[in-house]
Amino acid sequence: MPAFLAQLAAPGMQFVRAAHSDGTQLRYLFDPERESFAEFLTDGEIWTVRQGGPVALWDDVERSLVAWQDAGAPEIDSVRLRVTPACHRYWIGQAPSLYWEHRIT
Repeated sequence: MPAFLAQLAAPGMQFVRAAHSDGTQLRYLFDPERESFAEFLTDGEIWTVRQGGPVALWDDVERSLVAWQDAGAPEIDSVRLRVTPACHRYWIGQAPSLYWEHRIT
């Protein structure tokens, strides 16, 4: 469910894993259309997120995940979808923070 919510929050985003030659693991979110990224850096068990570009991708994802947790972490079957010629609308319950609209271009 968290990965599904992340994709709803930032639909053009791609998650990329890579590794340095020294074995250091790298994790990124990229949204090429919005020219934005988030890089996840780890120091032991502490994670830091560095973001760049006009859209703070991780902020969008984190907001959705926190709202989902605050709603009691509902299961995937609680997601509703309405498809129209102009957009796709997704929502969970009545919480405005658990509503996403993706326009069709």
